[in-house]
Amino acid sequence: MITRRRLLIGGAASIAVYPECSRCQASFEGCLITIDRSEALLGSEQVWLSYNSVETGSGDQDFDRALAETLAFLSARFFVLPGFAFCSEPGSPNAFASHTRRMGRSDGDVLFGRKLFRKIMSSREHPEIGIVSVCAHEFGHIAQYKYGIYSRLVGSNGRVKRLELHADFLSGYFAGIRRLQHPNYPAATFALTQFGFGDYLDDIEHHGTPDERGAAVVAGYRAGYDERLKFGFALESGIRYVNQISM
Repeated sequence: MITRRRLLIGGAASIAVYPECSRCQASFEGCLITIDRSEALLGSEQVWLSYNSVETGSGDQDFDRALAETLAFLSARFFVLPGFAFCSEPGSPNAFASHTRRMGRSDGDVLFGRKLFRKIMSSREHPEIGIVSVCAHEFGHIAQYKYGIYSRLVGSNGRVKRLELHADFLSGYFAGIRRLQHPNYPAATFALTQFGFGDYLDDIEHHGTPDERGAAVVAGYRAGYDERLKFGFALESGIRYVNQISM
């Protein structure tokens, strides 16, 4: 029996093919938020004071412990140290990255909405890995903040599409790293998850179409698995990749 702990850490059967199609929602609120918005979302929520000392989380203690270990590994590979908490998000299911340091971590905070958690966990194929793919995307945003590449990715008109696809690229990069360590790791779930959150919005919050988001994850995966790039080189490779994509 494959436990959630083993699945998050690396032991599971892989998905053999990249999905041709998936669900696509009509809109997906931006996941980069202001300090004020972050404070409002956290409110009176209990938070994770450290990845290895979980006070509250998904409601499943075994899952939370496994996720905590995965987040610690993700933090080390991306060279970032954000806080992490589940929160009750208003509106559509979402996760967020912020400059705020409400949880006492040096590189900002990542907030995972409980609606989004429930949505992903209802998926049929490796939902735990879908959770990790979103965490890697948000940690990618924290890296963008920390290493000063935000302005290189946001258009002069404020469009965030390349910024979001770059975070998808880094999510795929993390999947590639995990696959190197665990040959059966279901890395394709990362592409499936972000593909499913693609949109066709005609505004500055457009994150990329399903095909663009899935392809960005696959490109990042190749940077981690095939090219075996160090993280700094992967950051730059991701920038070159997304700069070829129209806004």
